[in-house]
Amino acid sequence: MSMTLYGSLPSPYVRRIRMLLEGVDYHFEPVELYQDDTRAAFAQVSPIRKLPVLVDGEQTVLDSHVICDYVRRKQGLDPLSIDELNLVSAVDAVNDSLIVVFMGQRSGLEVSSDLLMFKLQLERIPDSLAWLNEQAKKGAFKDWGMATISLISLLDWSEFRNLYDFSAYPALLAARDAHRGRAIVGETFPQ
Repeated sequence: MSMTLYGSLPSPYVRRIRMLLEGVDYHFEPVELYQDDTRAAFAQVSPIRKLPVLVDGEQTVLDSHVICDYVRRKQGLDPLSIDELNLVSAVDAVNDSLIVVFMGQRSGLEVSSDLLMFKLQLERIPDSLAWLNEQAKKGAFKDWGMATISLISLLDWSEFRNLYDFSAYPALLAARDAHRGRAIVGETFPQ
């Protein structure tokens, strides 16, 4: 039995797994979390109702970080280094904050620094991006790996959703653009 990856096409967390699975035989099952019936059906697959989910035979793997570790083990790859995990965590901090902002906007809330929930996100984003930009200047995203895949997924998703202007972080944009020619990057672009 082949693997099935459940996820949404625009999700940066799903996209990073799709890129990681490049060359692996798997089925992609799109999930529309904004539709009540689809969300109810997905709850039968994932008790945490969070995308992505990978089902490999009898094994269900929840969350992109656990899926990454699972897939890397299956491929016989070493675990991620602490440095790469730190880069992924910083990318995730921005991703998570932008998701909160996006969900706030989609819920019709006023996204402003006057509300603590949004204030914390709006403070975290530029601080994390500034650190990531410095890491990019040092070549942190030069090689194709999970940190680079995560960065590409973040930037493309954020731009797809018109959530953030990254022009103040040219090293991040250059790091992403250096990998634009990879087929898997184009094949998984948010839609």
